[in-house]
Amino acid sequence: FLFNSLNAGAQLAMDEDGGGKPESLWKKMGRLFRYNVKKGQEDATLGEELEAVDNYIYILNVRFAGDIHFSSDVDESVENVRVPSMILQPVVENAVNHGIRDIDWEGQIHLTVTRDPRGICISICDNGKGMSEEEIQNVLSGNKEHSTQEGDSTGIGMNNVISRLELYYEQPDLLEIYSEGAGKGTEVVIHIPLIR
Repeated sequence: FLFNSLNAGAQLAMDEDGGGKPESLWKKMGRLFRYNVKKGQEDATLGEELEAVDNYIYILNVRFAGDIHFSSDVDESVENVRVPSMILQPVVENAVNHGIRDIDWEGQIHLTVTRDPRGICISICDNGKGMSEEEIQNVLSGNKEHSTQEGDSTGIGMNNVISRLELYYEQPDLLEIYSEGAGKGTEVVIHIPLIR
């Protein structure tokens, strides 16, 4: 991921009409990787997690000429809630690499953050390839890492996200995956209990 992003920045820098894009790209990359290193062993606010996702999507859109169609709807009242770090960007990364990459229609990813009776509900939904029930169970049980394509990953997978959630909140089943099957998209739902 780092190598591919640096290559994209180098190409922009060589383009006479780059229009400041290389500098913006490198700033976003710096923020994303600084966050990864700084927060790797700490918790974070939900707002910081959302900013990491925004930086990641910006980098991808520079690399892929704006082909990543991402939208979000966030209840701003929960942005200061502390959560385990590095739980959102890897899920969005999976939606890109396993959901919408190489499909024959316009791929879209939508992130929603709302309050619900269990606390905070985070949904990352794509309209991509979808998953079978067997694939879902394999990812949730840790039998199969839903890993990204070699050379295009930040290195944090779904098993890591599930483990972080379970260790931080000391309870299981905080991440769920839904899909109606091939070509029907996938939704990953993360439940954040509100704790003091």
